[in-house]
Amino acid sequence: MQQSLWTESWLSASGVSDRLRVIVTTPPRESPAIAALVHHGGLSPSLMPAGAIELGEPVDLSHGGPRTLGPLCQALARGPFPVHLPRVLATSPTIIALKLAYRRRGVVRVGPSKPCPFVALDDSWVEPERHLSPRRRQDMRRAERHAERLGEIVYSFLSPSPEEAAAVLDEAFRVEAAGWKGRERTAMSFDQVVGRFFRTYALAAARSGILRVALLRIGGRAAAMQLAVEHAGRYWLLKIGYDESFRQASPGILLLRESLRRAATEKLSSYEFLGGVAPWIKPWTSEERATVSLSAYPMSLASASALSRKAVARALGTLRRQWRWMTRSEV
Repeated sequence: MQQSLWTESWLSASGVSDRLRVIVTTPPRESPAIAALVHHGGLSPSLMPAGAIELGEPVDLSHGGPRTLGPLCQALARGPFPVHLPRVLATSPTIIALKLAYRRRGVVRVGPSKPCPFVALDDSWVEPERHLSPRRRQDMRRAERHAERLGEIVYSFLSPSPEEAAAVLDEAFRVEAAGWKGRERTAMSFDQVVGRFFRTYALAAARSGILRVALLRIGGRAAAMQLAVEHAGRYWLLKIGYDESFRQASPGILLLRESLRRAATEKLSSYEFLGGVAPWIKPWTSEERATVSLSAYPMSLASASALSRKAVARALGTLRRQWRWMTRSEV
């Protein structure tokens, strides 16, 4: 998410390029630090990373180290608009840098955000089943036997070239839409902006050689898919899906097991689930990367408006909770 591919793909897919604000600081003999932020207007105008709300993944400021990050945050503090990073790693140096930059210039608030589950890979993950409970291993064997009754099981782990990527993505999108995401119309095929983003990003990732598409075929039919990238020695899982007609074979879980095995075999350092903690992830790992919501408010009218709106929203939330408690008590 720190690469320009991510930001550029979102700007292209969402049509918000006209609201892009780029701040670059280049201290002497240092690599530049970059903040590519989208201006969100309305009653409480603010600056946020491109796609941070819509895509929900952790996004930080791009920097070459503490000595470049400081001047970048100071440049943001001199601006009139609040800066929001809805989900940033709790270990990010940006938190301290913003607090220092906004000292005597504004307010920085840090709040909770949902963690990112991950697996720290080692040689034991070449046999992923070893990390499951006995009951889960039995469920896995049962699902595999059911899949075998339906036809030959074939796992494909693809690193498609730019020429091959379009057809591979078409198949992956079809599989995702054949499950509950299609039924609820949340699949990439139904969300024009998000779907266009992932297709644009995946094609760009294919040109960079980092795109990974995993497919499970049962009896010649695609039953499950993963859309991912391999970068910095890690496997980053972006999208999953499965065809509900294969539900009893748990194709998504079978594909997850094999992709964990492949990542360990390839000597990758970690398997990053991104998104948030979900029931299908918990059997595999309890490890999480903590994230926070980071907001910086300079002393300006725009900040005063944003802070007052947040205060009103919190007060209304408190009143609603109290009202529900009182009505339940009366019943």
